[in-house]
Amino acid sequence: MTTATRRVFRFVTWTLRLDQDDDAPPLTYAFRCLTLRDDDTECGARSQPSTDPAAARKWAFGHLREHPGHTSYAEVIERPWVMWPGEPV
Repeated sequence: MTTATRRVFRFVTWTLRLDQDDDAPPLTYAFRCLTLRDDDTECGARSQPSTDPAAARKWAFGHLREHPGHTSYAEVIERPWVMWPGEPV
């Protein structure tokens, strides 16, 4: 015999905001190479994430020196966000 489980759901309005708490992950920057190879696949090389945007840009210039034809990049910014419950609806 099974017993019914009773559940109560509370509907609330959620707010999405930047996570600026002391324990929040840091904002990080990286670059990845978008240049297509001969087989139309993306190079995909990527810098290490860094809290210093200049370090990510420095990687892109280094990658270009090693691969002169690789001239297309995407900046990857990881910015932590957090959801906060509001008052019940």
